[in-house]
Amino acid sequence: MTDDERAALETERFQALALLHHQQGHAAMAGESAEFCGQCGNDIPAARRKALPGVTLCIGCKAAEELLERRR
Repeated sequence: MTDDERAALETERFQALALLHHQQGHAAMAGESAEFCGQCGNDIPAARRKALPGVTLCIGCKAAEELLERRR
């Protein structure tokens, strides 16, 4: 794979994650849980979505966010 192909794939990935993040922001305002994490794009388990209406982060990303907050 060439550098140009890698760059194009990375651009597509970034755009897809940005769109997902945008869509999930609107879903969270409506109280709906996101199916995919707004940070990493991984699936958010159905049990987590049900337990936390409006959730937008997977468990791993939420834990990392909370760790960073505690360090501040």
